[in-house]
Order: sequence, then structure tokens, then C-alpha cells
Amino acid sequence: MRDMILTLSTLLRGSSREKLRWIFCRLYDLNGNGFITKRELFDIISAVHDLVGVSKQGEDRKTRDHVDKIFSKFDVNRDGIVTIEEFLESCLKKAPVDSPNLPPLLMLITIPFIPQ
Repeated sequence: MRDMILTLSTLLRGSSREKLRWIFCRLYDLNGNGFITKRELFDIISAVHDLVGVSKQGEDRKTRDHVDKIFSKFDVNRDGIVTIEEFLESCLKKAPVDSPNLPPLLMLITIPFIPQ
């Protein structure tokens, strides 16, 4: 119960940095080792696609391309992992005018592509 209250408090009243730290640690760093790998990002995006009903048949290549694009934006120093610092730096860049409340890279992850 205490964890749920802390989570709600962070997500509702926390600063952008606090919310992003929570997102990094609780949603994206699947194994809790302090960084995000390309495999973890692929698993997350695939799970989002499953939730919204994007067909897996023939979409694996598109999903991998999507992951590569996002990962290259997060992995600032190109070492093959995304640290909390890289995640925060990437997400806190100025959001586009049409989505002022959602950092641009989070938009790429949370709004999956629609197959043509």
C-alpha cells in the first residue's frame, strides 16, 4: 500500500525529473540493473504494440527499425546502453508545440506506429 501511495504521489505531484526517474526505473529498466538495453526497449515497444492490437505478423522488422531509431536518440554517448542521465537528458529536451505535455522521445515509445 505504501508503494502505491508513493507511486501516485510521484506521478501526480512530482517534478518532471521525478516522474521520468520513476518511468525509467519502474517501466523501462526491466531487470533493474540501472540502464536500458536495446533488448529491453524492444520488449517494451512490443508489449505496447500488443496492448493496442498491432499485428505481429510481418511487423518484427518495422518494430526493430522503430527501436533502433529511438535507441539512437537515447544512447547519447553510443555505448550500447541508456543510463538514467541519458534518459533524462533526452526526455527533457524541448517538446514540440503540438505536444507540450509529453517529452518527444516518450511520444515515440508510447504512441506506436500504425502499419501501412
